[in-house]
Amino acid sequence: MKPILVGESNPYGSDPYYALYPAPDGCSGHRLCCLILGMCRKDYLEAFDRVNLCEGPWKIGKARDRATELFAASPAKLLLCGQKVSTAFGVPFTPFQKHGESLLILPHPSGLCRLWAEAGSFDRARAAVAGFLPGLAELIGRSARGR
Repeated sequence: MKPILVGESNPYGSDPYYALYPAPDGCSGHRLCCLILGMCRKDYLEAFDRVNLCEGPWKIGKARDRATELFAASPAKLLLCGQKVSTAFGVPFTPFQKHGESLLILPHPSGLCRLWAEAGSFDRARAAVAGFLPGLAELIGRSARGR
């Protein structure tokens, strides 16, 4: 079973295929794939399932309902992107840390999130994801290595 990247909502539309999609350049999915994880787009799309908690505007009630469904229905590991998503799952926002065996918290991948401006934040994210998903470790940072 593929790990699942969990985001808030997609401003580009409600088609679930485009949740955290790595295009257009500069969007949250692109930043997560190419800058933060340093993955090739093809590898990223094949390695992860991707979902948003809301269609359209963020609504915490709907987000909590969807988070409950995801957590209950899926034995997959979940990577929660951002404080709003962590809150919807009822877990503290502790970036780069696991909660139990099935949840990993990452800062929101948008360019507005100040945590990504901190020195070493991309390396911390890559190390956390590689430790959480050792089967994907060889793909993380791959585009940054020029492959």
